[in-house]
Amino acid sequence: MISVGARSLVGEPGSQNRTRVASVGRRWLRQRWVEFGLLFLSFAPVLCGVAVLASVWERHLLDQRFWPAYGFVVAFVACHLVLVAAGTRSSQLLLPLVACLAGIGMLLVTRLVPALAPRQLLWIVMGLSIATAVAIGPWETSLLSRFKYSVAAVGIVLVALTLVAGTDPNGSGDRLWLGLDGYVFQPSELLKVLLVVFLAGYLVDKRNELTQSRARIWVLPLPPLPHLLPVGAMWGFCLLLLIVQRDLGSALLFYGVFLTLLYVALGRVWYVIVSIGLFLGGATLCYFLFAHVRLRVEIWLDPWIDPLGRSFQIVQAMYSLGSGGLFGRGFGSGYPLYVPATHTDYPFVALAEEGGLLAAVGLVLIYAVFATHGLSMAMGARQPYRQLLTTGLVAIIILQVVVIVGGNLRLIPLTGVTLPFVSYGGSSLLGSFLLIGLLLRMSHEEYEDQARRDSWRFQAEPGVSIKSGGQSIGRTGQVRKSGT
Repeated sequence: MISVGARSLVGEPGSQNRTRVASVGRRWLRQRWVEFGLLFLSFAPVLCGVAVLASVWERHLLDQRFWPAYGFVVAFVACHLVLVAAGTRSSQLLLPLVACLAGIGMLLVTRLVPALAPRQLLWIVMGLSIATAVAIGPWETSLLSRFKYSVAAVGIVLVALTLVAGTDPNGSGDRLWLGLDGYVFQPSELLKVLLVVFLAGYLVDKRNELTQSRARIWVLPLPPLPHLLPVGAMWGFCLLLLIVQRDLGSALLFYGVFLTLLYVALGRVWYVIVSIGLFLGGATLCYFLFAHVRLRVEIWLDPWIDPLGRSFQIVQAMYSLGSGGLFGRGFGSGYPLYVPATHTDYPFVALAEEGGLLAAVGLVLIYAVFATHGLSMAMGARQPYRQLLTTGLVAIIILQVVVIVGGNLRLIPLTGVTLPFVSYGGSSLLGSFLLIGLLLRMSHEEYEDQARRDSWRFQAEPGVSIKSGGQSIGRTGQVRKSGT
């Protein structure tokens, strides 16, 4: 019998109930029933959309066009079963959220370009494989912190290869891809994850040096010059993307993620304000010096200067977005294909036209739930590196949403950033699923660490002894007589 002080735990109904509830909770977490139930809820958009398309197109539900959508459901169920078999204790909300977003993307690709749906399914299966391998693999995320400079070196090599050997498979004039034997890959999708891995490790290591500064420029505390190099390097790198590769989207995304991590790690608003000022100053200079930057801004401010030429895509997107109304034209009944490259650049507009304002707001709310859950994971993390890494990975997704939705709504200039899990594209999906794998892995490690802390806390409680007959055995193993 176990006793704490003068009270015995054995035989007390409350204690037995708490033990039973804890056991049931662990068993449910291990079997991931919450994730299983939410997954089937997340399949509702894609399955209901397939039913509507079958009715509009007057095709059978088993038509070959819809097979990729059914394969999508099978792929996510298989991923769930692998996580259950591996016994992972990771978050049970992440996979259903991703399934819901990717399902909407699969549905839009099936609606807009049915011939590309099998390839989208292939990318999703590959992405799920990567996420699962990262989530259940025999490794720890602390390794990323130890090899942060090696990760940075890989990122530099990717940037250099893109600048030297970049290709333009779309004929847009932007050499943002690397090609090999007919296959192309956009390095910026992997680079954004590598950037967060490096910055999280660097800011954790140099936090004291960056916050305990003695030099000042007017009222602004200035950290030592060697520790300012990453700020200057990020500023120069983003301007390089803007000038040489004409990649406004990646420049905004990378710099936004950098500022987010800088503020979360240091809590210095002045650093963020100065960094934003540097970027805006550099962007303004690029506007006056480079024609392609000036063109992007001009057609954003006034798309009617050339509605049949350079700004044709923006004008058509405005018409499409405005015709959706509150409830939309009905799925399969609109004209989103009038907008060039809808499945890559304007999936939000296509959804808003056929699903209306309600569908568009619903999609944004799903991303909001993802952001809330991700940031709560970051706040609950005990290790500083996991806190920053989780924050940075969530910031990648949310900033991408802000940039692409803002571009679709003409709040900012249109960029080449994709809508995470929704836009068509292999590089984007693989990079996003790698990010999800890291989040799953860190949530599993946090659960394991919490379980170990709870076990140690119970063992360290004073006054706990195990009684047997007339003797009691303390934690040190010493046997002593008990009073009657």
